[in-house]
Amino acid sequence: MKRRSAIVLALLICAALHAQSNRPTLKETLEWMHNAFPDSQSVTAVQFKETREFNYVDGKDGASPSCTITIIDRYKTDDGTPVARDTIIDLSLIDPTSIESYKEDIVVKGTGVMTLVATNDKKVIIEKIENKKDDKPYFTEREFISFVGTDYSDRFAQAFKNAVNLCGGKASTF
Repeated sequence: MKRRSAIVLALLICAALHAQSNRPTLKETLEWMHNAFPDSQSVTAVQFKETREFNYVDGKDGASPSCTITIIDRYKTDDGTPVARDTIIDLSLIDPTSIESYKEDIVVKGTGVMTLVATNDKKVIIEKIENKKDDKPYFTEREFISFVGTDYSDRFAQAFKNAVNLCGGKASTF
């Protein structure tokens, strides 16, 4: 009986390790997000000619990429002044259980939204607006990102969770 239990335990461990090895690496995850992000923006952003980027710093000599990402939104004010808003997120400080995707129908039908929250609601997400007289960064604990549809917000939520888990993100205490 003990031998059978040991065999079952060994098989379960092998299955768990195999499942983990099939998950995309941090580099693969961030690369997919970087490439897909600009074209996944909401219809409203496209109408107002906003653009966006998802950037990360790749590791050198085969090292893992940095766990800090930057999302850059570019748009123009009513008077035509170009503005860039940088959102800097350390993925290791995000609660992976907080990452969700949902459908938002208030402004444009079928818009997908992904939300994420810092572990224990700490204000560690940095937002900076370039070309602004008061250039002090704004710190927040929560971020909302709109997508062209829920299929993209669902996929980004899944990728974000994977990246946060790979970077060591921890669930909030409560």
